Amino acid sequence: DEPGSMSPAALAGAVAAGASLWAAAWAGWWTALAVIALPRPRGGIGRTARPWRLAVVVPAHDEEQGIDACLASLQAASLEPQPEIVVVADNCSDRTAEIARSRGVTVLERHEPERRGKVYALEFALDHLGDRDETPDAVLFIDADTEIDAHAYRAVAWRLDRGAQAVQLHYAAGDGTSTLARLRRLAFSLIHWSRPLGMARLGLGSGIKGNGMALRWDVARAGLGGGGITEDAAMTLALARRGIAVVFEPRATIRGYMAERYEQARTQDDRWERGRLGLLPTAARTAAASALRGRIACAAAAADVAAPPLSALAAVAAGAAVVGLILRGALLPLQLAGAAAVMSYVVVGLLASRASLAAVAALRFAPRFVWHKFGVYAALLRRRGDAQWERTERR
Repeated sequence: DEPGSMSPAALAGAVAAGASLWAAAWAGWWTALAVIALPRPRGGIGRTARPWRLAVVVPAHDEEQGIDACLASLQAASLEPQPEIVVVADNCSDRTAEIARSRGVTVLERHEPERRGKVYALEFALDHLGDRDETPDAVLFIDADTEIDAHAYRAVAWRLDRGAQAVQLHYAAGDGTSTLARLRRLAFSLIHWSRPLGMARLGLGSGIKGNGMALRWDVARAGLGGGGITEDAAMTLALARRGIAVVFEPRATIRGYMAERYEQARTQDDRWERGRLGLLPTAARTAAASALRGRIACAAAAADVAAPPLSALAAVAAGAAVVGLILRGALLPLQLAGAAAVMSYVVVGLLASRASLAAVAALRFAPRFVWHKFGVYAALLRRRGDAQWERTERR
C-alpha cells in the first residue's frame, strides 16, 4: 500500500463501524422510547364535557369476507349519540355494498377505476358528509378488515374533548395463525405500541398508522394530504406541516387482519417500502422545518416517517457485527454497537408491549422475514416508475 493509504481490511472495518453507529443511533433512540413505555397506561376514559358527533368512514374494496364482522364490531361500540357508519364500496366487484346495506349503515358506491387507492375513497366520503346541512364533529377512519374495542369511540371523544385535533388509536395486528402473521404482530407491538407510547409520554407527536385515526371535522375537511401509495405516512407529514400533532391513545385498540403468506405480503410490503422511500426527502424537510418553528412534537412525527425499517436496520447491524468479528480489530466495540442496540430495542420493546412467550417464540423465524424484505428491496431497485395501489389478500 502507498504511504497514508488505507488497507482494504481497514476500510471495511471503518465502513462497518460507521454503519453500526448509524444503526445504533436509531435503535438506541427506540430503546429509550421503549423504556419510557414500560409502565402500563394508568387511568380510565373519563366523561366528556359535551357530546361528540362522530362519523366512522370505512373504505372497502372487495371486502365481502370481512366487512360484516367489521360492521358488527363498529355497531357494538358505544357512544352517545351513536356514530354514523359510512361504508365506501370503492370500485368493488363483489358483494361488499350489499352486505354493508344489510347492516343498515350508509353505503356509498364509487366507480373510478383510474383513481384507485384508499385516499380517494376517504375524500369521497368527506365530500358526501360535507354536502350535508349538519356535519360531524370528527371523523374516525377504520379499515374494512378491522375490529375495534367497545370503548374505542369514547376514547376518541375523550381525547378530542381535551383538545386533540388528531388521534391515533392503538393499531394491533389480528390473531393470525401463520408464522408471518405472528411476526407481524410482534413488529406491530414495537412500531405501533412501544415507540408511539414512549413518544406520547415525552409530549411528542405520533404518526398516522393508516387505520384507527380520527380527525376533527375542520382538520379533515381542509384536506387529508395523503395522496400516493403510502397514505398514512403522507398524512402524517401533511399534518406536521400544518402544525398538527397526532395524539396517541393507547387505551383503545383496533385489530386488523394481516397477510398470512409471504406471497400475499409482497404486494403490501412493496407498496409500503416504495411509498416510504419516496417520502424520505419530504420527511427530512418537514422534520427540519417543524423543528425550526419550534413544533417539536410535529418534527418528531415527521422524523419517524424517515426512520429505516427495523428489518433493514437489523440486517445492517448484523452485517457490521460479522465484519467486526472477522477482522477482530480495534473498532470491534463500535462494529458491535448496532447489533447490541437493535437487540436491546427488541427486548425492551416486547417487554413494554407485554408480548407473551408463545408470541416471542416466533422470533426464531425472523431470518425468513428479513430475507423476504430483501426480496422486496431488490424488486424496488429493479422496478422503476410509480407503483399502483393493489389490494393485499389476507385470507
